[in-house]
Amino acid sequence: MAVTPDPAGGASPWPMVDEVREAVVRDAGSSLVGLYLFGSLATGDFEAGVSDLDLLAVLASDPDERLVPALGRMHADLAQDHPAWDDRIEVVYISREGLASCRTDPATIAVISSGAPFQVLEAGRDWVLTWYPAREDGVRLLGPPVDMLIPPIPWAEFAGAVRRSLAGLGDRIPDDARPGSQAYAILTACRALYAVRFGERRSKRAAAAWAQRELPHRADLVRRALGWRRRQWEPEDPDGSATVAETRSFVAELARLALG
Repeated sequence: MAVTPDPAGGASPWPMVDEVREAVVRDAGSSLVGLYLFGSLATGDFEAGVSDLDLLAVLASDPDERLVPALGRMHADLAQDHPAWDDRIEVVYISREGLASCRTDPATIAVISSGAPFQVLEAGRDWVLTWYPAREDGVRLLGPPVDMLIPPIPWAEFAGAVRRSLAGLGDRIPDDARPGSQAYAILTACRALYAVRFGERRSKRAAAAWAQRELPHRADLVRRALGWRRRQWEPEDPDGSATVAETRSFVAELARLALG
């Protein structure tokens, strides 16, 4: 699959992709079945200095007490060696069997994601929000084609998970949420409503542009959210408590619209 170059310019993210791939291959060893890039870099929507790297690592068996500590140390080392990428490398580790039955059965996974430490948890049905784009957009870095590992997922199933996630998004915004965190909620809500309305996934930027036209009374908040997102990795991330109520109100409004 061809991947569009970074549209925002700046340093290429591909050397970091290569370094993460080498680290995962080294530390997962013979347990690794396949490694796949998805998300904004795979779809051509990557924004330099802002977007995350999203990867799916498929293992021969569930991540266990031998592998998990090694992977945790590896991710800590990557963050220390590359501070500009700290909190921007997201990797999900799941067994081949767990992925094959992801539509019906929970699976034990290990994951590192923005705003959360490396951890082991149970992935239930709403993890289709990850499996669907990984199957549709995944770029193979190693292993068999990703659609051989992830079963077909109907759009209606993905859209249902989008609605459920959007309905609970406001409750996940803390009172002291930073502007960058609020930007994530606002732009995620825009993407969710667009997907439900049109049966198509769009980038955060494209969905935000649509929401500004569709909801002119909210256009200023969406515009501010785009600025918060661009500045979220700056050393001084200001207090966002003054806008939390407005952000929650926006998310609640889009959740209601998504049900209509």
